[in-house]
Amino acid sequence: MKHSLKTVAYFHGMPGGPGEWAANAPAQLVGKVALPDRNQPSFDSAGFAASLPQGAILIGFSLGAYAALQVAAAAGERVGALHLVSPAAPLQLGDFLPQMQGGKLFWLAANHPSWFGMVSRAQSWVAWKTPGFMLNRLMSGAAGDDRGLIRDPAWRAAMAETLRTGIGFSATGYVSEIRRYVEDWRDTLAQVQAPVTIWQGDADNWTPPAMAQALAKALPGDVTTVMLPGASHYSALQAALARIEL
Repeated sequence: MKHSLKTVAYFHGMPGGPGEWAANAPAQLVGKVALPDRNQPSFDSAGFAASLPQGAILIGFSLGAYAALQVAAAAGERVGALHLVSPAAPLQLGDFLPQMQGGKLFWLAANHPSWFGMVSRAQSWVAWKTPGFMLNRLMSGAAGDDRGLIRDPAWRAAMAETLRTGIGFSATGYVSEIRRYVEDWRDTLAQVQAPVTIWQGDADNWTPPAMAQALAKALPGDVTTVMLPGASHYSALQAALARIEL
């Protein structure tokens, strides 16, 4: 079913940026959505929620699911639909860190935030100077269909530039959001009123299927889970965006 809307907003992953949309969305959708940049420390979920019209659609990818859920909770009934792709759920819903490609960084953020800040600033420098190397490091454990993506020169170039202009430009927004994400924000889920669709790759080693399943159980309302065979993290994003009707 298609939605009649005024606004569609996409919340990128972390590390990531607005360029993620053009790198992964079907060509006909490029330029047709709002792309809030959470690398900017000025981003405010409550303020963004207040600006949404009735019937808005929110799409959150990976850690962008955290931001999309915060906005949906604040916007209430003004959100018509919420799509969470490869969603990063509250860590307190289960023992997920050992299954997550970035689990060590999340553990560091939760237990040694100052050290996490130092590591993130180093990552920022690498992303600015050599974004292709940064992308290689992020995708070094690529699984499922992500292994095909990393061999695509166009995708690599777009995602490397997204890293350079995101965390490479400044680590401030990244550090701030990760520190908030590792805190216990399960209470936010109870405030989400919109129907939710979770799109999850069954080969995802960044946000594992068990995390999506736990999130689906924790959300209070209408939740549909769509499993994407063979998809991992970014390949799930491409598969989902090809099927979401906007």
